[in-house]
Amino acid sequence: MAHFQILYPHSATEWRAITADSWLASACDRQCLWASFEEAETARRKLLERSPATPLRIGLADAEPGDLDWQTREKLRFVDGTYAATPWHDEDWYQARHDAHFCHVSTEQAGKIAFTENAAKGQADRQLVMSPGRYLHRFFSDHLDNNAVETWCARLSVQLEENVLRITQDADEIEDVYVGGPASCMAHGADDFDSWCHPTRVYAGPDTALAYIGARNDAKARCVVWPGRQIYTNIYGDVSRLRLLLENAGYAQGSLNGARVRRIMDGEDFVVPYIDAGGDLDDDGDFLVIGHGGICSENTNGLGHRAWYCPRCDSDASPYEEVYRTDGGSETWCASCFDNHTVYCDHNGRSYSDEESFVTVYADTGECTVIEEDAESFGAVYLEDRSEWWASVCCRQCDASGAWFHAEDLTEYHDEWLSEAFLPKPFDDDDPDLAQAHVQAYRRLQSYGDQAVHDKPETSVPDGLADRIVPGAPARARHPACAGLPTFVLVPADRVAPHAGV
Repeated sequence: MAHFQILYPHSATEWRAITADSWLASACDRQCLWASFEEAETARRKLLERSPATPLRIGLADAEPGDLDWQTREKLRFVDGTYAATPWHDEDWYQARHDAHFCHVSTEQAGKIAFTENAAKGQADRQLVMSPGRYLHRFFSDHLDNNAVETWCARLSVQLEENVLRITQDADEIEDVYVGGPASCMAHGADDFDSWCHPTRVYAGPDTALAYIGARNDAKARCVVWPGRQIYTNIYGDVSRLRLLLENAGYAQGSLNGARVRRIMDGEDFVVPYIDAGGDLDDDGDFLVIGHGGICSENTNGLGHRAWYCPRCDSDASPYEEVYRTDGGSETWCASCFDNHTVYCDHNGRSYSDEESFVTVYADTGECTVIEEDAESFGAVYLEDRSEWWASVCCRQCDASGAWFHAEDLTEYHDEWLSEAFLPKPFDDDDPDLAQAHVQAYRRLQSYGDQAVHDKPETSVPDGLADRIVPGAPARARHPACAGLPTFVLVPADRVAPHAGV
């Protein structure tokens, strides 16, 4: 049966067994032996409570590692220093799986973790190597969101000292980090700014500096710091890793207001970067002081003059023309936005944003563009048949339906203007609804004579057909006996317009 000991570093090369009372003991001393790993671990933890800085281990007293079950073997590797624990080792959500995974920093691949995938792999002493982010997402997504996973990966990176925190007040180095590092409004070459030099060079002291990780020309993360007060500001790039390094170094996030930066002139102006953790600057004659004056700290062109920004494109430009909105408001735009993104309304003589709704109003002699809601005020009517707006002087209403049409699309019929849908049509002998109607009409008219036809046209047709007879329409055929009589044509009732003479 295997027994376990608690080992103490007696020298740089020798580990000696100790008792539960911290006394050195011989290997055969039963006071320094424990029957299980768990008992030895409990005793070791009690000793550490009294002496937290003492590097105590658990070792085998009278057995070979091959005699142990695989779980005990893995536990021993944590306490004897073979395995380095991960930053999340003591978290409850991980401890629930620890005795199955024994997750640790990989001893084979830098920056990776390793764990026991299953019991069979554990007995075979085979561990699976994986990136920390993938491992946490795969097994603990119920407990960790993306931000939490990123934070734990950053903490592992800091633990492994994969990144070195660098803080510089050298102007050339600061410029190189900005140009080659994480993207931002200041991460451009000096030629992209209006100032004669790169605006971030002002951070080269006396109070401010630049903190970063990674190579000088390919930084992984950066931020402006105030070393004298151990303040860091907005971080760009790998936020989690740089923040942990700064906080481990004693920094806390804060403002740069009150910090002095270099005073660099550009003609009658000052070279000033965009400062996102401080207010406008003051000139004290030797330096510019952040947050104490009226020199603009929000420009992105590298100069401290009070710039005008176009409200549409947010570019540093010059005001050009007023642009109106249909809600009654207005704002001034730069020339580029005015020329490319406005529409002139011919109704009220103003320019509007092209995001408003416009309509084209046609006329026989041309066309106009107006705000849609002002089309009727402009004197336009909407023609459903053409799906277009037209000037009302070119149109008129159908006397039958009241709908608007272009004047060319209506026909005058007995002093009325009708659309095609309301013009009468000759009856059809083949229409079953009108079978023999013309014969009946002829016989009835013949029996009443000319006078009856002229005086009482409503009684000279069969009952129910009076509203379907239109006088004056061309007849299909005419019997000789009807010479001199008025002409009547039967048409479907739903296609006859009301007529005062019928």
